[in-house]
Amino acid sequence: MTLESIIIIFLALAAGSLIKGISGLGLPLVAIPIMAGFMAVDRAVAIMILPGLGMNFYLIWTFRKHAVNFASLPLMIAVGVAGIITGAWILSRTPEVYLLSFLAIWLGGYLLSMLVKSEAKFPEGFTKHAPALVVGFAGIVQGAIGTAGPVLAPYVHSLKLKRQEFHFVVSVLFQIFAVAQFFAFLWFGMFTLERAYLSAMACIPVAIFLPLALWIANFQSQAMFNRCVIVMLVVIEARLLWRLLS
Repeated sequence: MTLESIIIIFLALAAGSLIKGISGLGLPLVAIPIMAGFMAVDRAVAIMILPGLGMNFYLIWTFRKHAVNFASLPLMIAVGVAGIITGAWILSRTPEVYLLSFLAIWLGGYLLSMLVKSEAKFPEGFTKHAPALVVGFAGIVQGAIGTAGPVLAPYVHSLKLKRQEFHFVVSVLFQIFAVAQFFAFLWFGMFTLERAYLSAMACIPVAIFLPLALWIANFQSQAMFNRCVIVMLVVIEARLLWRLLS
């Protein structure tokens, strides 16, 4: 890579870290597409593994006092990993356009429900097992298209958590997938020593700008935080539609 490419990737990681710290979402959404402009997509995803693991661990530790109880965490981990395997199988047999269309409808429907200020009523059985069901579905999406954000983000946002609780919950859920992805890349030989070195280097801008973003977020009101999350959801929806139409 040229020096110019390295600088652009550094800035992409820095910008993604700032957005992640302020809204709870956004680092892969910003960094991976830009990095993929200078390298293969699988290489860009591999380089994001260590920053993702470190970032999620840091956020979980930072917001541990605002922990939300996951009564079914072992089940969530199991269905999440099973979902990733299933998603990879689906990916090998289903055209991407169908997967992206479903995600665009899923997220678009949630944004529309917020616009009309309606709340869906689910059976008690679904509500009780919703975390495991959503994580399982998100695992399928993670395995199929490489990101579970379009599934997890609207679900966690619908819980109407405080900023600190939101950060904790999404970090736990994303960490489940990050760990599974790490071992999958090791198993398939996609996380080589060269990629591990670049992944470690990619942690530097994240380590610098994520704490800065969290400090900035302390001056946010809850209403402003909700607006930031909604803006990121709209950006994710726009990116899904762009991939469908391009």
